Amino acid sequence: MIGKSGQYGAFLLGTGERLLIPTGLHHILNETVRFTPIGGMATVDGQTIVGALNIFNTSLTNPGAIPDETVRSATQFLAQGKIPVMMFGLPAAALAMYHTAKPAHKQRVKALVLAGALTSFTTGITEPLEFCFIFVSPVLYILHALLTGLSFMLMSMLHLMIGNVQGGIIDLVVFGVLGGSKTHWWWTLALGVVYAPLYYYGFRYVITRMNVETPGRESDEEEKPQQVAADERTRVIISGLGGEANIEDVDCCFTRLRVRVKEMKEVVDKTLLTTGANGVNRVSEHDVQVIYGPQVEKIANEVKSALGVA
Repeated sequence: MIGKSGQYGAFLLGTGERLLIPTGLHHILNETVRFTPIGGMATVDGQTIVGALNIFNTSLTNPGAIPDETVRSATQFLAQGKIPVMMFGLPAAALAMYHTAKPAHKQRVKALVLAGALTSFTTGITEPLEFCFIFVSPVLYILHALLTGLSFMLMSMLHLMIGNVQGGIIDLVVFGVLGGSKTHWWWTLALGVVYAPLYYYGFRYVITRMNVETPGRESDEEEKPQQVAADERTRVIISGLGGEANIEDVDCCFTRLRVRVKEMKEVVDKTLLTTGANGVNRVSEHDVQVIYGPQVEKIANEVKSALGVA
């Protein structure tokens, strides 16, 4: 369907690729159009060139060997559809996330989204920004995917001819502007002028209307237990586990402190959360896991040392 539906196929590719980003399976979709007949076929010096990216690269190394219309048919699946989103849309979404962050967190959010926006604008690498919202708001996730698909479709309708795979300003300049007027590169800027406010106001509306917890809008820190000092942490952990007499064994995995206790009712979640834990998981009547993250090995060693366990 993608290969034979023209501009509508470009829409399906752009939307589908964004929807698959969290799973990593977007690479399968991309490789299919870039290197199989689904992305197009051309003949150069009696040799068949297969796939959109192969056709575009061959057109660069063999100027005039492939008709422009064939190249355009291939590039509708490449970088040109991403440029309005990566250079204008997502940076505008980053600005919306910054403006909707709580005042106390704006400085932290500014550093985060500015880095993501510059990366997206320059190179077309979008995950640092996308991962700020795709897991907390299905609405923003689907909106972003549909707008990306629409960008691919419009670039196809406007007969652009910009290849490569990223979609940042580097691709625009190298494969668009330097490619001359036949690439129709100026349409990416025209659509970008539309996409910037569309993303900004669209994201801002959804974030504020649905109270989406994008960076800087998470639950107030006051709702979390007050953290204990680092030098008191081990003592409080042991206390939260019911005391030394209640602990039978201590171990750890990649992120969790794994403890076997005599009486589960002696374990106090609230106390453990004051030690920097992200959660407490009771996996059986006597086994409890306290989630600390990568620092857990150090914590486990401190607890073992305090308990006199080798």
